[in-house]
Order: sequence, then C-alpha cells, then structure tokens
Amino acid sequence: HPAVLFEGSIFFERLSAHSDLVGPNSSCVVTTSNTAATAMPFLISVLQPPNLKVVADSWLDFTSCHGPIDAQRSAVLCLKKLCSSSMSADDAFTFVAVKAIFSFLHDRCGRRKFQHFSEFRSLALSRAVVSFFEDCQMLEGEVIALIQSFLNAQVTGKDNNEKSFIILQWLLFSRCLASGDALKAFNDSDSDSSLPALIDKARYIARLNASPVLKHSNPPRWQMKCVSANIASVAMTMLLSIDEETGNSGFLFNLKSAKTRCIDMLREENKTYGIRLHSQPIFHLEELVTTACGTSTATSNHSELPSVQISGLRLLVSLFHTFGSQLDNSTNDGTSVLELYSSQIVSSVKHALNSERSLNSVPGTAFHCLFSAGCDSLFVMISKDLISDPVVMRRLLQPILLTPEEVPLVQYPTENGRERDSLLMTTTHVTDDSRSFPLFRLSKLCFLAKVSMLIALGDIKQSTISMVAGELEKEEMGRAIHCAAAAIDGFFLKGIRQNQSGSATTCSGLTFTNTVDLDGSVIQSLTENWPTLSTSAIASIIKAIKTTGTESEEQKSLQQWLAKLTPVVVSGLRISLSNLHSDNKSSTDQLSSTETAALGVYATRLLVRDNACAGEEGPCSTELANIACIVTESVIFKALGLSSQKDIIKNQEHEQSYDKCYKVLVQQSCGLIEDLCNNYRAIGVAAPILTRAVITPLVAIQEKRVMESSTTVIMASCIRSSQSLLLSHTQKGRADFEKALVQLALSLLKDTSGLHEEAKTACLSLLQACCEKTTMSNGEWGEIATFTAVYGLWDAWSVVCSTLPSGYGIKCSIDATKASLGDIQCGPRHATALVALRTALHSACAEDPFVLSFVLQSVGCEILQLLRGHCVRILSGQGFDEHRVVVCAESIKVNIMAFQHLNSMSKDESKFVSFILALFEILVESISYNGMPNHPSGKVGADETIGKMCAQVFVHVARTTPVLFKATMAVISPESRVVLEAAVRADMSGYAAPKRETKKKISLKGFVR
Repeated sequence: HPAVLFEGSIFFERLSAHSDLVGPNSSCVVTTSNTAATAMPFLISVLQPPNLKVVADSWLDFTSCHGPIDAQRSAVLCLKKLCSSSMSADDAFTFVAVKAIFSFLHDRCGRRKFQHFSEFRSLALSRAVVSFFEDCQMLEGEVIALIQSFLNAQVTGKDNNEKSFIILQWLLFSRCLASGDALKAFNDSDSDSSLPALIDKARYIARLNASPVLKHSNPPRWQMKCVSANIASVAMTMLLSIDEETGNSGFLFNLKSAKTRCIDMLREENKTYGIRLHSQPIFHLEELVTTACGTSTATSNHSELPSVQISGLRLLVSLFHTFGSQLDNSTNDGTSVLELYSSQIVSSVKHALNSERSLNSVPGTAFHCLFSAGCDSLFVMISKDLISDPVVMRRLLQPILLTPEEVPLVQYPTENGRERDSLLMTTTHVTDDSRSFPLFRLSKLCFLAKVSMLIALGDIKQSTISMVAGELEKEEMGRAIHCAAAAIDGFFLKGIRQNQSGSATTCSGLTFTNTVDLDGSVIQSLTENWPTLSTSAIASIIKAIKTTGTESEEQKSLQQWLAKLTPVVVSGLRISLSNLHSDNKSSTDQLSSTETAALGVYATRLLVRDNACAGEEGPCSTELANIACIVTESVIFKALGLSSQKDIIKNQEHEQSYDKCYKVLVQQSCGLIEDLCNNYRAIGVAAPILTRAVITPLVAIQEKRVMESSTTVIMASCIRSSQSLLLSHTQKGRADFEKALVQLALSLLKDTSGLHEEAKTACLSLLQACCEKTTMSNGEWGEIATFTAVYGLWDAWSVVCSTLPSGYGIKCSIDATKASLGDIQCGPRHATALVALRTALHSACAEDPFVLSFVLQSVGCEILQLLRGHCVRILSGQGFDEHRVVVCAESIKVNIMAFQHLNSMSKDESKFVSFILALFEILVESISYNGMPNHPSGKVGADETIGKMCAQVFVHVARTTPVLFKATMAVISPESRVVLEAAVRADMSGYAAPKRETKKKISLKGFVR
C-alpha cells in the first residue's frame, strides 16, 4: 500500500539519524547496525520500474503496474538522506543500487511534461493530469540529485587510489549509457595478465553495468543521455582534482606514466580486477572523445536536442582540461594527444557556434545556452593551445565576431537621450523566448573579453596569440563600449541580488529596460562576467583614446565611459579583496573572488600606467593609496606568510585549491605596486605606503621568514620597485636609503641559494642604478667591489667595475681576484672569475690601456697557470671538466688582449719574445694532449676544440707580427717547433683529413699469354 511504503521510507530516514534506537541484538529482524544496508533492498524495490506483461503470473503479481509516485518520491528522499549520513556503510552504495536508480530514471524521465505545456494546456485536460506531469518532473530532478549524492557517498573517506578506481567505474558506466554501448561478446579471462586485457576488462564491466538500464530502450532516451554526459563530466573533474592533489603525478592522464603504473600492478601476483589492479582514464580517451562529440551533436528524428548537446560540450570541456596539456609521445613535436581527434572536436564546437543561425529554421529556447556553451568550449580550446591551424581558427571565430550593426559607437546615455536604445539587447528574430535571446550577443562579448584578458594575463603560445589577435582588433572600439555597458549592469545586478538575498526585484539598466525581460541565464552571465567585461573594456578604451585626436568628440565620449567604469572596478576590487580570505565563503566563491581581484588589480594597473587618458575622472591618489594598502596586506603579505599562523595555514589551503589563479593575483598585485612606484610623482601616492610595501617583503626574504611558493615573483618585483623609489627619492634621506638598498641587494645575491634569474637580474639592475647616481664615495664602492670578488659575486663585480671610473674597481679588488684565480681547489670559481675579468678589461682598456698592464703584472701568472692546468687536465674531476672549455677560451682571450697591448706599447723586443715563447710552450703542450680536428691525439679526456683554439693563436700571431713570430720560432725547442708548424698548416688547410697512401693493385687480366 502507498501509505506503508511512504511510512517505511520515513522510518528508515529517522533511523539513519538515530541508529542507536535499534541495535543488532534488539530484534531478530535487524542483522546489522547500519541503516543504509538494512533499508537499501526495500527502497530499491520501491523504485523498481514496471515489467510489462500481457498476463500476470498470479492474482498478486503487480510487477507490470507503476508504483505510487508519492512512495517513490519518499524513497528517493530517504536514499538522499542516507547518502549524506556519516553512519552509512560502503557496501550499501553499490553499483547494483546505482543501476536500479538509473533504470528508474529511465522509466520516469519519459513522463515529464512538454517544456511549454502549461502555456498551451487545453481546457479539456484535467488538472490532475497536469499535476501528475509536474510531480514526475519534480521526481526526475530529485533522482538526478540522488545520483550525484550516490557518487559522493561512494568516494567519501577513500584514499586517492580507491577514489580514482571508483570514479573511473562511474566514468565508463556513464559513457556507455550516453552512447548506448551495451554488452557485447567478450571472453572474460582473468588468466590473461596483459595491459590490453586490463583495458578490455574495464570496458566489459562498464557495459555489463549499463546493459540492465539500456535493455529498456537503446538508443537511450535523450534525458538519459543528458544526465549520463553530465555525470561523466563531473567524474572527469573529480579525477582532475585527484591528479592535482597528488602533485600532477600523471598516471591518470599521461600515457607513459599510466602504462608504467599498470605494468607494475600486473607484476604482482594473485590480483583480481579492482582497487589494486585496474585501468586508467588515458586508455579510454578515444571512446570518451567519440561519446562527447556524438552527444554534443545529438538529434532525434532529425531534430536538434540542445539540452543533450550542452551536456556533451560540458564533457568535451572536461576532457580539454584533463588531457589538453598531455603531449603525444608518438610525434615528439609538442602536439597534444587531443590533436588526433581535432576533426571531431572542431565539428562539434562548430555545430554549437552555428546554433544562432538555427533559429531561422528551428524554433527553440535552449539554443542560446547551446551557443554560450560553444563559446566556452572554444575559449578552453584557445587557452589550452589546441588549435594550430589558422584557417580552422578563423572559421570557428567567424560566428562569434560582432558586426558594426551589433556594436555601434554610442555615447554614454543622458537622462533624456536616445543613446540607450542602441545599447539594449533586443532581437530582430522571431523567437518564442525573447527573454533568452540577448544571451547570443552577450556570449560573444564575454568570449571576446575573456580571450583578450587571456592574452594579457595568461600563458599561451605566441602562435595562438598571432592567430587570434588580428580578429580581436575588428570593431574593438564599439565592442569596448558595449562591454562597458554590460559590465556596469552586471556589477549592479550582482549587488542587488546579494542585498536582496535572492528575493525577486525589478530594475532597469543600460542594456535592458527591466529585469523581467531577461532570462535567468542572461542575468547569470552578466553577474559572473562583469569583471572580465570591465577590464577588457578599460584596456580597449585606453587604447582607443591614445589613437584618437586630442579634444575630439570621440575622445570625450570614450573618457566619459572610462569615468563611469572606474568606480565599478574600484568598488568590485575592494569587495573581492575583502572576500578573499573570508571564513564564511565557500571554495567556489573564494575562487571567484580571486579571479575578480586579479582582473580588478590589472584594470587598476592600466589606469595607473595611463593616468593621463583617464584625466581628472581617474582614481585619486587617496583611493590608490588605500588600494595599495589592501593589496599589500591581503595578497602580498599573505602569500609570503607575514601574518598569524592561522592565516598561513589557510593561505596554504587556498594556494592548493586555486594555485594558478592565485599566482596570477600575486603577479598582478606586485605589478600594481611596481606601477605605482614608477608613476610615483604623477600619481602622488604617499611614499611611506609604497616603501613599506616594497621593503618589508625584501627584509623578510633576507631573514628567511617567508614561504617559498611566491618568493621569486615578489622578490623581483619589490627590487624593481625599490629602484624606482630610489630614482624618484628626494635628496633628503637618499644616502641612507641608497646604502640600505645596496646592502640588501648584496645580501640577497650572497645569501639566497638558487636565486632565480629574474630576481638576480633585478638585483644587478638595482646595484647599477645605485652606482650610476650615487651619493657614496669611490672608496666605498671600491670596498663593495672587493666584497663581491671575495664572495664570488662576479656579475655584481662586473656591474660595479663598469660603472666606476676606468679600472678603479679592478685595482681595488685585484687581491681578491688573484686569490680566486689562484684557488686550484675550486673549478667553478675559475670560469666565472675569468669571464668577469675579461669583460671588465675589455671595457676598461678602451679608456685606459694601462689597466691591462696592471692586471697582467698581478694575475698574469695565475691565468697562464689555469690555462695549462685545464688544457692538459692537470686540474680535472668534478667541477673542473664541465668548465674546462670556458676556462681555456677565456684564458686565451685575455692572453690575446695582452699580446695586442704589448704589440702596441712594448719597445723591448726581448721581453715581448719571452712572453710569446712562454705562451707558445703552453699552447704546444695543449695541442699535443688534445689534438685537432681530424688529427686526434687518442688521450683520455682530449678535446679537439681546445686544440683548435690553440692553433688559431699561432696563426693570429704569425699574421699579425711575422717578425716576432720568426724570432720566437728561432728560440723554441725543436720538438715544440714540429708541433707548432703542424698546427699552423692544419689551421690554414681547414683541418683537412690527412691523405692515406693506397697500395697499387695488380690486375691479373692485364697479363696476356
């Protein structure tokens, strides 16, 4: 009886919350303390679909009758309660129950009313029938929510390996339901322990689970396809989160890693298919893509099914996110594994983008959502660099590009003006739902805005940017104005919805006359995309202002739009930053706040850098100072962990949940402080605010009081900002500020191990700026040069020496340089010291040639010693061999500089010959050890490149000073002379291989009897 079933469901729902009332020993009926395990058979029997029969088996056989809908709804709600109960057992939520629920959904989803049934209801149709249709539709929605709850219940409390196995089962099961892939003939042999058998086993189990559902109807109902595709996309998203939690280990989506993992599983004996032995998602990529593309173009009797197609596009987008970054190992050309299916994918996305044209022939209300889903799919394809053909890119972009008629140039509406008529999102098409039609144009605006921001903020290939950038420039000015209008409406609609707490309200805006004229999807798109629309509009408007004529009407109109947008961006930035670390916000809301904050900070940067374009309507210095303080505290300091322990832990959790987006926010926040410092004089933000934002992180990094996640980006930005502050600093207090910055830069270069190249470049630039416009004496800078040479900071040493008077820094630090070159125990020091010394000498000798004489008298012996030690491998081993060629090359270059200097200055020929003779003896020994190209020596560690460099020195001296060369040849030893002459001949002949003498063969045929 329906009442019994209804009360039974209520009983089990109450029992799930108070399981201690009935224990396993209290009654012989109850055999377990778990409510879910006890109630599941009863609840599933209530949801059993009818088994149609011509004649009943007995007078008590009711299997061909439909159960009462109230009892079915109570069973569904009870199951949902059991899923959310922490007392539920794992064995209750099996695939047997899942198959029963899907079978019930398949039976009931055919009983929903027509979407616009209430609008065309006949007077002859009773209200009882209408109520039945409404109840069935409500029941269908509750069953879909129950399926999601079942999936969550099965993975709750499991480790990642078990989670991935369960979710993979759901993924393949949903794929079979969406594609109608029922059970086929299969030789289920557990003895075949191979990777192909493992993959086939996973397919077999999925088809086996799907067959009881598909036996009712195959192909399945369109509602079943829609739900299955949505569940598959949810499963892919859950697998992606598992992969991110495991540190992107890759065995789920990377083919090579997945093969290795499965082979390791197969090596362990006595395993059956399950948690410890199962397939991986990457092996099923082809069938997943085929199902997604087939669902995204699904039809019924040649009629479009937009709801199903949207679900297919969602699944396709989830595949883009999971497999888009995986490279195809078979090609080794950097292409994605999805490139193999590009024709299917492009056709599916193109079909959705052409849905706007379908309204001319096919009426419908879901095509606007289908077009929006197509725009989202194309955006993900562009962000993942999945389109490599410019022709394909142009074809996909063609339906999204706006025409001049769609985005005319409009001034900001006045109170009694008619400009607002051009901004309204109205339709000229005959459509049965004018409230949803504005989503077509709004989706185009949002897509183009997101792509422009992706180029500005994201990390995509230059080839993709070149394909898209030209298309974005079309109608950019008109698009910017309409983006600005939509952004203003979206911002105020979001504020109204938050203040009204979801209650209905009516208002008007720039792009609509009343909210009742807008569909819920249009309002959602406005409220979600206003940050992207506003930022893109500001960037395009500033670009247009720069190109238009001064004091023109067009420029004034653009400045008026910019003035209206600025308060929206600033207010939205304040709200998003306040919500960024709120305890009352969910992870989704915090992710949205992070994206909004990143876009808001970027828009503020544009207004700061081009403050002249905004004029007096731009943000004032007080407002910018407040924003700088908030950004510094809530983003930069939080990223470094300069707060309480609670905030540090929460910040680490945030970084794990939205790592990429949070990094973008940190980069943009640092960029904002940097822009404020660069425009310090023009903007007028108080110097103490910027100094605190810049110096505090650097001091914390120096003292190692920070987290390592965002140190590099923040360090480099703060160093560049400090340089800008120094250059704009007043004379009062400048000397102390300069000394502090120099000390900080040297400390970071010396103490920070593994300093990133960006931060290192910033430190060197700061050091050079301090040295060029210094308040310190040359003596103090000489001490700094000595300090850098002692600690091996040769890049900093080169910067200081190049800025000081010619040769001053070299002379001050010559003792430290001599000690570094003479340290034969440390190979890496030799290479860096010689490179820095040779570079400094090259620039110093141009002004003072005698600096070279001073250097050679001080460290000439050490340079020759290093040349011989590295050439003939007297100094060898770890730290020496990898720098051997560099040390030899730099030593030879310095000696060539010495030769040229002596040739121009020396008057004592005997001393000149003595220097050349000493150099030649070392070079001869090097050639004997290393050989030359096509003239190998055969010795261990020989390098023909070094021998070639030595031979080129002989030829250079012979051609430059032939008289001194002959004088040197006269006094050199005979053995060395032979090697030297051979080297000269080899270099002048291009190191041609020596000709080998061939013996003459006697032809017997030439003898005639």
